[in-house]
Amino acid sequence: MLNEITWQQYLIATLVVTVVWYVYVGLRYYRTELAVLLKIKPAVQTTMPAVSNKLSVVMGEATPETDTGLYAADELLFSAAEPDDISDQTLPPGPADDLLAEGKVLIDAYAGNDNKSEFLSLFKLLLDKYEVFKDEISLPAVIRSLSEFAGSRLSFSLKETEWPLTF
Repeated sequence: MLNEITWQQYLIATLVVTVVWYVYVGLRYYRTELAVLLKIKPAVQTTMPAVSNKLSVVMGEATPETDTGLYAADELLFSAAEPDDISDQTLPPGPADDLLAEGKVLIDAYAGNDNKSEFLSLFKLLLDKYEVFKDEISLPAVIRSLSEFAGSRLSFSLKETEWPLTF
Protein backbone atom coordinates (compact mmCIF):
# COMPACT_ATOMS: atom_id res chain seq x y z
CA MET A 1 0.00 0.00 0.00
CA LEU A 2 2.80 2.44 0.80
CA ASN A 3 4.28 1.71 -2.62
CA GLU A 4 1.19 3.17 -4.29
CA ILE A 5 1.63 6.64 -2.58
CA THR A 6 3.95 8.90 -4.49
CA TRP A 7 6.20 11.51 -2.94
CA GLN A 8 4.14 14.21 -4.55
CA GLN A 9 0.91 12.93 -2.94
CA TYR A 10 2.67 12.61 0.44
CA LEU A 11 4.02 16.18 0.32
CA ILE A 12 0.65 17.62 -0.76
CA ALA A 13 -1.18 15.73 2.03
CA THR A 14 1.38 16.88 4.62
CA LEU A 15 1.13 20.46 3.36
CA VAL A 16 -2.69 20.43 3.50
CA VAL A 17 -2.75 18.96 7.04
CA THR A 18 -0.17 21.51 8.21
CA VAL A 19 -2.09 24.45 6.71
CA VAL A 20 -5.37 23.23 8.23
CA TRP A 21 -3.68 22.83 11.64
CA TYR A 22 -2.19 26.34 11.65
CA VAL A 23 -5.48 27.89 10.47
CA TYR A 24 -7.29 26.12 13.33
CA VAL A 25 -4.71 27.24 15.95
CA GLY A 26 -4.70 30.79 14.58
CA LEU A 27 -8.48 31.09 14.65
CA ARG A 28 -8.82 29.37 18.02
CA TYR A 29 -6.10 31.10 20.03
CA TYR A 30 -5.03 34.20 18.07
CA ARG A 31 -8.35 35.53 16.79
CA THR A 32 -7.87 39.12 17.99
CA GLU A 33 -4.26 39.35 16.78
CA LEU A 34 -5.27 38.03 13.36
CA ALA A 35 -8.18 40.46 13.18
CA VAL A 36 -5.82 43.37 13.89
CA LEU A 37 -3.34 42.02 11.37
CA LEU A 38 -6.04 41.69 8.72
CA LYS A 39 -7.74 44.94 9.91
CA ILE A 40 -11.06 43.24 10.56
CA LYS A 41 -13.12 44.82 13.31
CA PRO A 42 -14.59 42.24 15.70
CA ALA A 43 -18.33 42.32 16.15
CA VAL A 44 -19.37 44.24 19.26
CA GLN A 45 -21.22 42.03 21.67
CA THR A 46 -23.65 43.80 23.94
CA THR A 47 -24.74 42.50 27.28
CA MET A 48 -28.33 43.49 26.65
CA PRO A 49 -30.47 41.24 24.50
CA ALA A 50 -32.09 42.56 21.34
CA VAL A 51 -35.42 42.87 23.18
CA SER A 52 -33.93 45.56 25.43
CA ASN A 53 -34.30 48.14 22.68
CA LYS A 54 -38.06 47.66 22.80
CA LEU A 55 -38.66 48.12 26.52
CA SER A 56 -41.91 49.93 25.99
CA VAL A 57 -43.33 46.70 24.58
CA VAL A 58 -42.18 44.68 27.57
CA MET A 59 -42.65 47.17 30.40
CA GLY A 60 -44.86 49.87 29.01
CA GLU A 61 -44.14 53.57 28.93
CA ALA A 62 -42.14 54.90 31.85
CA THR A 63 -44.06 57.68 33.57
CA PRO A 64 -43.31 59.51 36.81
CA GLU A 65 -45.34 58.55 39.82
CA THR A 66 -47.99 60.89 41.09
CA ASP A 67 -46.85 63.64 43.47
CA THR A 68 -43.27 63.42 42.21
CA GLY A 69 -41.57 65.95 40.06
CA LEU A 70 -40.02 69.37 40.18
CA TYR A 71 -41.46 72.03 42.42
CA ALA A 72 -40.74 75.70 42.69
CA ALA A 73 -38.48 76.73 45.58
CA ASP A 74 -41.25 78.65 47.35
CA GLU A 75 -43.46 75.53 47.42
CA LEU A 76 -40.91 73.41 49.32
CA LEU A 77 -41.54 72.94 53.04
CA PHE A 78 -38.74 72.55 55.56
CA SER A 79 -38.86 72.02 59.30
CA ALA A 80 -37.40 74.46 61.78
CA ALA A 81 -33.68 74.25 62.35
CA GLU A 82 -32.56 72.48 65.51
CA PRO A 83 -29.09 72.76 66.98
CA ASP A 84 -27.05 69.60 67.24
CA ASP A 85 -24.63 68.63 69.98
CA ILE A 86 -21.61 68.96 67.74
CA SER A 87 -19.34 71.95 68.07
CA ASP A 88 -15.95 72.82 66.68
CA GLN A 89 -14.47 71.70 69.98
CA THR A 90 -15.98 68.21 69.85
CA LEU A 91 -13.30 65.62 69.16
CA PRO A 92 -13.76 61.96 68.36
CA PRO A 93 -12.75 59.56 71.12
CA GLY A 94 -9.07 58.73 71.05
CA PRO A 95 -6.72 56.28 72.74
CA ALA A 96 -6.84 58.20 76.03
CA ASP A 97 -10.60 57.72 76.17
CA ASP A 98 -10.17 54.03 75.40
CA LEU A 99 -7.55 53.67 78.14
CA LEU A 100 -9.81 55.45 80.61
CA ALA A 101 -12.77 53.21 79.71
CA GLU A 102 -10.71 50.02 80.00
CA GLY A 103 -9.23 51.25 83.28
CA LYS A 104 -12.75 51.79 84.67
CA VAL A 105 -13.72 48.28 83.61
CA LEU A 106 -10.64 46.92 85.44
CA ILE A 107 -11.54 48.93 88.54
CA ASP A 108 -15.11 47.60 88.44
CA ALA A 109 -13.74 44.05 88.09
CA TYR A 110 -11.64 44.50 91.25
CA ALA A 111 -14.46 46.11 93.26
CA GLY A 112 -14.79 43.06 95.53
CA ASN A 113 -11.17 41.91 95.44
CA ASP A 114 -8.53 42.94 98.02
CA ASN A 115 -5.46 42.03 95.94
CA LYS A 116 -3.80 45.40 95.32
CA SER A 117 -0.59 44.03 93.77
CA GLU A 118 -2.55 41.96 91.24
CA PHE A 119 -4.64 44.99 90.31
CA LEU A 120 -1.54 47.14 89.82
CA SER A 121 0.18 44.47 87.70
CA LEU A 122 -2.91 44.15 85.47
CA PHE A 123 -3.12 47.93 85.20
CA LYS A 124 0.55 48.01 84.17
CA LEU A 125 -0.26 45.42 81.47
CA LEU A 126 -3.10 47.66 80.33
CA LEU A 127 -0.69 50.60 80.13
CA ASP A 128 1.76 48.50 78.10
CA LYS A 129 -1.02 47.91 75.58
CA TYR A 130 -1.35 51.69 75.08
CA GLU A 131 2.40 52.42 75.02
CA VAL A 132 2.30 52.92 71.24
CA PHE A 133 -0.02 55.90 71.86
CA LYS A 134 2.12 57.49 74.59
CA ASP A 135 2.54 60.67 72.53
CA GLU A 136 -1.25 61.09 72.32
CA ILE A 137 -2.14 60.22 75.93
CA SER A 138 -1.69 62.46 78.95
CA LEU A 139 -1.06 59.73 81.50
CA PRO A 140 -1.27 61.98 84.62
CA ALA A 141 -4.74 63.17 83.52
CA VAL A 142 -5.92 59.60 82.94
CA ILE A 143 -4.47 58.46 86.30
CA ARG A 144 -6.17 61.38 88.05
CA SER A 145 -9.56 60.42 86.58
CA LEU A 146 -9.04 56.74 87.39
CA SER A 147 -7.93 57.58 90.94
CA GLU A 148 -11.15 59.54 91.54
CA PHE A 149 -13.19 56.72 90.02
CA ALA A 150 -11.39 54.05 92.08
CA GLY A 151 -11.70 55.94 95.36
CA SER A 152 -15.21 54.71 96.11
CA ARG A 153 -15.16 51.41 94.20
CA LEU A 154 -12.01 49.58 95.28
CA SER A 155 -11.87 47.90 98.67
CA PHE A 156 -8.24 48.94 99.06
CA SER A 157 -6.81 52.43 98.81
CA LEU A 158 -4.20 53.53 96.31
CA LYS A 159 -1.88 56.42 97.01
CA GLU A 160 -0.88 58.79 94.24
CA THR A 161 2.64 57.37 94.29
CA GLU A 162 1.43 53.79 93.78
CA TRP A 163 -0.11 54.50 90.37
CA PRO A 164 2.35 53.99 87.50
CA LEU A 165 3.18 57.38 86.01
CA THR A 166 5.07 56.16 82.93
CA PHE A 167 4.36 53.66 80.22
